[in-house]
Amino acid sequence: MIIIGEITRKQLTDCLKLVLKKQGFKKTKTTWRKTTDDLIYVLNIQGSQWSEEDYYINVALYIKAIGEEENPPEYRCHIRGQIENEVYVCSSIYEEVSNWFEKYGDIERLRTLWRKSELPLMVTVNAQNYLNES
Repeated sequence: MIIIGEITRKQLTDCLKLVLKKQGFKKTKTTWRKTTDDLIYVLNIQGSQWSEEDYYINVALYIKAIGEEENPPEYRCHIRGQIENEVYVCSSIYEEVSNWFEKYGDIERLRTLWRKSELPLMVTVNAQNYLNES
């Protein structure tokens, strides 16, 4: 989903920088990462190729057990999604991001969601195989 509205990409980046740093995320350009024992959480603000005002909010998880990257870009993560937010204010976007990572940000929870077919649509085959293991 393209975000078009009241908050610019720069405003969102500046706002998220403050709250994500407090949550342990580290920023490189327009991507934030947070490493846990099993996962790397990735949040990326991607500009649209069509307009400077439009952008995408990409969220992703990199499963450390099946990869060796320390700073994976969002597009190489094993589980990926996009935040869709109709309110266009930083606090509601941050809440959506937090909810996504809360829902998917645990290996055992991912395994449960995999068995229930409740994972995001973009899940690599390697991740599917890994989560299928008990």
